[in-house]
Amino acid sequence: MRGKAAIVGIGQTEFSKSSGRSEWELALEAIQAALADAGLEPADVDGLVRYSYDNVTPAMVVRSLNIPDVRWFSDVPFGGTAQCGVIAQAAAAIASGIARTVVIWRALNERSGVRYGRAERHIAVNGDLVFASGDKTPSGQFSGPYGLHVPGQSMALWAQRYAYEAQLSREQFTSVLGAVAVQQRKFANTNPLAMMRDKPLSMDDYIQGRMISDPLRIFDYCLETDGAAAIVITGAKTARALRADPVYILAAQQSLFTHSEPITVYAEDLMVHSGSGNIDKLFSDAGVNRSQISFAQFYDATSFMVLSDLETYGFAKRSQGGSYILNNGTGNESPLPVNTHGGHLSEGYIHGLNHITEAVRQLRGTASNTVINAEIGLLGCNGASSAILSR
Repeated sequence: MRGKAAIVGIGQTEFSKSSGRSEWELALEAIQAALADAGLEPADVDGLVRYSYDNVTPAMVVRSLNIPDVRWFSDVPFGGTAQCGVIAQAAAAIASGIARTVVIWRALNERSGVRYGRAERHIAVNGDLVFASGDKTPSGQFSGPYGLHVPGQSMALWAQRYAYEAQLSREQFTSVLGAVAVQQRKFANTNPLAMMRDKPLSMDDYIQGRMISDPLRIFDYCLETDGAAAIVITGAKTARALRADPVYILAAQQSLFTHSEPITVYAEDLMVHSGSGNIDKLFSDAGVNRSQISFAQFYDATSFMVLSDLETYGFAKRSQGGSYILNNGTGNESPLPVNTHGGHLSEGYIHGLNHITEAVRQLRGTASNTVINAEIGLLGCNGASSAILSR
């Protein structure tokens, strides 16, 4: 499906701690903004894709926008680990002729409503008892009873294991994670859409931040955000007729491995989630190599995921991601600028969809922190979900 579909519209709401609106309203605002950006009307839409974690259903969107004829709709399981699965499904539907114009959205009141970092969201309560079921990590039957309840705890254990295997001292590891958090805050400080746009962060500030789950401090974790984002995808021919700067989808992939949870803490091999064969196929399908990637938007539920993904996607050798960051950084002066909007750490947490909108802005040349002559962008979440886009 290389180059057969393109992103022609993007939309975002304000990102905040309290939207004062329902997720339904946020979704509609983002979708309408994306359609307007594409120069399209709701009547032009005939396909819908959402993340299964989203509370706004296709029927709600169709009814609210009075879309007359949706020929195809779909849910992609999970949330962040399916970051690019929505792109893959939309592009595949367009390439196969099932749909012509597909809308994707993610809306959540994660700060004022359901907060993902709270244990009760993951373990069901029934009277005086709680039930941890299934094999998921965290909060499954093999983790929940032992106090492993939320993703931030799993990622902290993952980070500890990495530091041990990479033979990084505590001070070195702090410097690496801090470099990621501080750089992304710098990007946010010049991004008017970012929640943290008015809040600078120095390395001293980072080090003074309270420890949440050792070795991860408060600034290592993503924000809790109210807001929504949306994108519109059409066929390449239609895209060129709509605007001069469509963003083409070169490749996208979605993966499940033996350890299907990308944040598993049980694998003997820490990087089992990375699926290197799938990532090699991603680059092969896109027809590009790593040296051609202008920037990356890595899913950053924690700062550690940026370090991990530099290795997962082959920009740093195994256990050398820390050295790569200290030597090269992740800013615009780096060989690979990363999370140029501030990422989930400092722009807002919209389950990875705002990484996609930022990638589109970069390839259009309209981003706040423009990567000069950006031609090709990578989106990635631990090898579980990835896409390569081009202008």
